[in-house]
Amino acid sequence: MKIFKALKNDYFHLFVKRESRVVLGNKFSNLWLLTAVLTAAFLAVAFSNASLNYLSYKMDDPFINWVDIENVGNFSAFEVDLESEQNKERFHYYDYQSDRYFSFSFFRKNLDDIAMVKCRCFESLQTALVEAIIAEDNVVNGWCVEDLASVDEKSVGVIMTEELMHKLDYKSAPAYICYDQGGSAGAEDFGIDVMRGKFVAIPLPVLAVVKRLPGGVDMVASSYLYNQMNNDEHPFDVRRDDYAQYLRYFVPADISISEFQAKVNTIAEKYTSVELEVDDKSFYAPSLTSFRSGKLVVLRYYDEAVDYQTLGNINRAILAEYANADVHRLYDYEFSNYTTSYASFISVHFKDLDKLAEFEKYANDNFEIKIEMSQINAKQNFNAVSMMGNILSWVIIIFAIICIVLFIVNLLQSYFQKVKHNLGTFKAFGISNQDLILVYVLILAAIILSAVIISVSVTWLIQGGLHVCGILKDGMFDYLSLWSMKTIYSIVIIIFVSIFTVAAVMRKLLKATPGDLIYDRQ
Repeated sequence: MKIFKALKNDYFHLFVKRESRVVLGNKFSNLWLLTAVLTAAFLAVAFSNASLNYLSYKMDDPFINWVDIENVGNFSAFEVDLESEQNKERFHYYDYQSDRYFSFSFFRKNLDDIAMVKCRCFESLQTALVEAIIAEDNVVNGWCVEDLASVDEKSVGVIMTEELMHKLDYKSAPAYICYDQGGSAGAEDFGIDVMRGKFVAIPLPVLAVVKRLPGGVDMVASSYLYNQMNNDEHPFDVRRDDYAQYLRYFVPADISISEFQAKVNTIAEKYTSVELEVDDKSFYAPSLTSFRSGKLVVLRYYDEAVDYQTLGNINRAILAEYANADVHRLYDYEFSNYTTSYASFISVHFKDLDKLAEFEKYANDNFEIKIEMSQINAKQNFNAVSMMGNILSWVIIIFAIICIVLFIVNLLQSYFQKVKHNLGTFKAFGISNQDLILVYVLILAAIILSAVIISVSVTWLIQGGLHVCGILKDGMFDYLSLWSMKTIYSIVIIIFVSIFTVAAVMRKLLKATPGDLIYDRQ
């Protein structure tokens, strides 16, 4: 090939070596200027890539893609209609779930006061939304169940916000928090502490502590808990003989059962001579499983009954002994299959946000269901921002290419004015335009490739430095993301356009005859 033949010529080597120094400029100024332009371009592309990646994550986040629809209009018919596979395909949604909102009162840590808590009760805890809620970036300090699938479908566990945890005066996540069961006057007859005459603390397991929950609620639980709360035969009413005749506890994994048994026996001996037995095998309640590992233990008196007040005294002494050890007295609740069909909301999980406006019109026209448009507008804005971000990213790349083209044109034109006499002489001695063009294409290609390599390396180092220093968005997303197909395409386009520009400019400048170049004739 002609290029390989030219590369073997001695004059070609000397020409390239000499002219490269001139083209590079004083102290490689042209190389560094080109590198600065490319570095700015790649930093902009990396920032754009990272922003779009973050936005894409947010767009796919069920926090964003779930739309809440209030129970108004022809709600039951609308719920049935949502099951249609045709509608799922038409409006781009995966599925829906029925949710209930409920306000609970929970005791603060020292049981000296209560706080009202807004809770959202899901039909199931095995949903994409709950998976997003307990995603690694949303969980606080790893306080979360290891496997969501392991949570029993009849769990009465709760997922609460870090803000609520502090509101209840906990500095770290407890295994259980105490629900305020009002209307419990008379529970003191069973040796159970009653606050202000009618309030009893009922432990509910904590499944996770998270930074935020959808809808601004304080807590998330299952509809199973909601149903038990609204059951006429309230399983959380502790005024029951079968609840009070044994002492049941959650004992954290860092406390050995043998140590616990020894301390319990020492305590029990102060109140009764009846021998106490500790059983850590028969009390198994998956509905009461917490995120924190530990044992569910029951204390029994097999040979002789012990009165409720004595059991109450023993319980108070045990809890005082383990006041800072996250030990809790539990109850083997007798839950029922009571259910209620009432739902406060339907939550629809969309694949994307393209059909929200059409979906809103369909729901309104056919079922008189009105969806809050501010919610839809906010979600549609995510789509618009994503599209604008992508367009802006390519605009930056195009702008960088234009700058490089202008730089090359200006560089070659100014350089040509200095050396055109020499080039005319070369042409007069028989060196063809193609050979001269090839020289400058190789010189500029080498300079541009060097500038690309240096600018990409600098951008990559900056990206890595920010990551190592922990300068991250939401604690896990980089502010720069250099490597993508967009970056590869940009590099290829920059090199190709640069070579084409050099060839086109030099071809135009070398159209003059040797005499015109030597004697500077126009």
